[in-house]
Amino acid sequence: MNERTIQLYRRGGLAAPWLTILIVVTMGFALPVRVKPDEQAVARKAEIAQTMASVPFLIEGWIGEDAPVPPEAQKLLRPNAMLSRTYSQVGRPRMHVLVVHCGDARDMIGHYPPVCYPSSGWLDMPVRENVYAELTVAGQVLPVRQYRFRRMNENGAEDEIRIFNAFVLPDGTVTRDIDDINEQSERLAVSVQGVAQLQLIASASISYDEATAAAQELLTGMPELLESLGVGQGANSGR
Repeated sequence: MNERTIQLYRRGGLAAPWLTILIVVTMGFALPVRVKPDEQAVARKAEIAQTMASVPFLIEGWIGEDAPVPPEAQKLLRPNAMLSRTYSQVGRPRMHVLVVHCGDARDMIGHYPPVCYPSSGWLDMPVRENVYAELTVAGQVLPVRQYRFRRMNENGAEDEIRIFNAFVLPDGTVTRDIDDINEQSERLAVSVQGVAQLQLIASASISYDEATAAAQELLTGMPELLESLGVGQGANSGR
């Protein structure tokens, strides 16, 4: 998705939902013919799916509850595996963990916070601190980008959220830059190796430090998932 398309997508918002549909359909026709992944890629995708399905509901006092993902979102992303779970702990802010692994990196193009959230009615908010943040997970520093959004809920009150977002490339490199996904998607043989996106979402009413601590605790409690994604094994991990 080029910059012009993204700008059109953002301006469409709630006023023109048909524009979102048009862009998605157009993207589908524009994508090159898909190629068949090799046996190693197929085995890796199966391992990731199996590991994601076994992520624990109990993590160091946190209790998880699966949150439904809209069918239309699953259809657009065509995920190999997806985790959508809200964790809560007495006296702590709730944290929603969303992990999506797409078998083809091209399915991830355009599906990240600055595009998806405004199209669902969220309004962009300025990030007051640490747009380019870092999470320390099991001794590994993960670069993430922070986003903030707001919108009115059904009760007429305003909800504000904070999102830590990152992508994991096939070699385990963790990046906060969508351009790395776009670059990967241009090469079919690499694109079909797949890519993962991590989102950790909390209320923006809690402090940055509280949100960071919660995100780090929960990711640290998912070692098998991070290992299956290869986090920390990439030559350029932590960039």
